[in-house]
Amino acid sequence: MINHAESLYLKPGEIFYADTPMVVNTVLGSCVSITMYVRRLGIGMMSHCMLPSSTESIKRGEDIMKYVDCAVLYMNKTMLGAGADKKEIEVKLFGGSNMFTVTDEDAGIGSRNISASIALLKSLGYTITSSDTGGQFTRKLYFSLDTGTVYLRKISKIQGL
Repeated sequence: MINHAESLYLKPGEIFYADTPMVVNTVLGSCVSITMYVRRLGIGMMSHCMLPSSTESIKRGEDIMKYVDCAVLYMNKTMLGAGADKKEIEVKLFGGSNMFTVTDEDAGIGSRNISASIALLKSLGYTITSSDTGGQFTRKLYFSLDTGTVYLRKISKIQGL
């Protein structure tokens, strides 16, 4: 479980790869987190993506892993480069809450992050094995690189006074 494993906090725009047992955790609102895990190799990755696409706004020297498209392509390349077969990679998707009131639910950044993630993963031939997305609350994730399990805690939306 989580008891004695090394732990790392993943900040927005970061991505992490490991081949040793540990726990990676993060907190998500409208951002999405994609995890990839290969049981046979004992390897895993986790991303914390803030925006759906780099094509409209990427700037030189910018942290490109904050974009869903850049992070997913990097994760795909890294996992395959480590010897994984695409069919054995367990892919999970979390987050994408609509944290702010929007008139068109699909226009919110959370919904756009979810759509971009699903479309790109599907185009690369991946099946999402587990997900918890959307809504209007914060999620705290714990990704065990020992088992590939993602532990999820939902935190209710903070109300203004």
